[in-house]
Amino acid sequence: MIKFFRKIRQNLLSENKFSKYLLYAIGEITLVVIGILVAVQINAWYQKRTLKINEINTLSQLNIDLKENHKELSEMYEMIEASNVSGEKILDHLKYRNEVTDSLRYWIEEFNISNIFNNANTTYKNLENSENNIISNDSLRLRITLMYEKDFANVHKREAMFYTEHYTNYKNGLLKNFKTGPVFYQWLEKATLEVNTPIDFNDLKRNETYKNAMVELYNFRLLRLHWLKSSLEDLENLIKDIEKEISQ
Repeated sequence: MIKFFRKIRQNLLSENKFSKYLLYAIGEITLVVIGILVAVQINAWYQKRTLKINEINTLSQLNIDLKENHKELSEMYEMIEASNVSGEKILDHLKYRNEVTDSLRYWIEEFNISNIFNNANTTYKNLENSENNIISNDSLRLRITLMYEKDFANVHKREAMFYTEHYTNYKNGLLKNFKTGPVFYQWLEKATLEVNTPIDFNDLKRNETYKNAMVELYNFRLLRLHWLKSSLEDLENLIKDIEKEISQ
């Protein structure tokens, strides 16, 4: 092809057809420029396509992490709610009943239960370490950042507050007023129930310090439920919007 164009140029020059040669040269330059522009466009399209594929893959993996976090927070919400229901039943039992029952032991166990939020954040950490803004939607990227840096971070902070500022008082009352080690009978399940048995039930009924510690824990859990509900709603909307972004 190069020899073909060179031969045309040589023929035009040898025949002294300078004006035709000039037009030919301009045409040849134009073809070269067009070729370069087409190559640049193809390269830009390929890079754009590569970035889009990378963005979709990142959003898909991020959505998997967020759905796992939604599951964790939903389970946490249900557990806290169940714990508070048991707390209400314990206080009612101490107020109106005069005997230790298996139900009371069960409620004591459930009120004492808590769980830890395991934040699925691998994809988000990779995004943080990336030099480029892989997620092109600025609004969506901001909401993802706020979900991890504000909502999920606050879940961890409130967990720490629960154990350091609220649970300690209740735990101390639990250790003082209940049997803390299993007493083995014929069946193992009896040992479990014995752990949650008051040392002196009548004394426990009059123990305002223990009941106040329960109420403190109960009220803080109510606040956690309020905060969790708000975060869960925002998380559900974020997951839906990420799925819309992926499908575009």
